Amino acid sequence: MKKINISKPKIHLFVCINDRSEKRKNDPNCFPSCGPKINYNLVKEFKVWLSKKGLTKAVYCTKTGCLGFCNKSGGVAVVYPSGTFYSDLRSTDDLKEIIRKELSNN
Repeated sequence: MKKINISKPKIHLFVCINDRSEKRKNDPNCFPSCGPKINYNLVKEFKVWLSKKGLTKAVYCTKTGCLGFCNKSGGVAVVYPSGTFYSDLRSTDDLKEIIRKELSNN
């Protein structure tokens, strides 16, 4: 194991893109998932926005699997170091709003 020496971001956003859509078709008891609302392409678009705003060193964004707070109304994300969870996410605008709030709190 080797430690990677990089600068620490002010914010690290983890966005769930887990998608159980196919499984839910066959099993209505299956939990809902974030993937249908927030997906790989939306996170990619959000990362482009971060780059255009010059925030790539201040804000890291990582796509994840399930964060444990599945809901029907939208995706879930968590921000560190605050440890704040957000739900009902549906767009890149929602992700942008999270970053604006978190940066204003720092």
